[in-house]
Amino acid sequence: MDKSKKIMFFSLLSILFLSVVIIFIVGVVRTNMVQNDPRQKTFLAGKVPSKMPDGLHKGSAPGYNGSWQGKKFDAKAKTGINLFKNGDKTSEQYSFKTYVAKGVQDDMEVIKIDYNIPENPWNLRLILDEIVETKPGTYLGKLHVTLIPGLPFTVMYFNLEK
Repeated sequence: MDKSKKIMFFSLLSILFLSVVIIFIVGVVRTNMVQNDPRQKTFLAGKVPSKMPDGLHKGSAPGYNGSWQGKKFDAKAKTGINLFKNGDKTSEQYSFKTYVAKGVQDDMEVIKIDYNIPENPWNLRLILDEIVETKPGTYLGKLHVTLIPGLPFTVMYFNLEK
């Protein structure tokens, strides 16, 4: 390999390494912020209900003004889909599967909303939501993203209400 190719190779390797380090630092800082948010106590006090969520649940997320409107669950099939506002219409996009398992960041049972299914785009498959019921029909959720394999970062809280 000639000198210019070596320089280019090591430059690209350095950029890749620096990108991973930046993603790691930002992810750790953001996860720490979410885990130390006052809503964390509410999340930890929540529970997995005896009946899984079913039907339409209106969604909100503090500071979010996008088109996401909530989720529609099918408890029997253990699946669901997100709802988005498109002008005057609501569309359904981004299917998910649901199941109960231990939380990514918290030592407790949660309802997982898992987007890692073949019909979703690759970038959406990196997302895993977790919800707990805080009062009947009301859920507090966390959005996690795994940009570095095996290292999920917690990005934000969101609310769902029947």
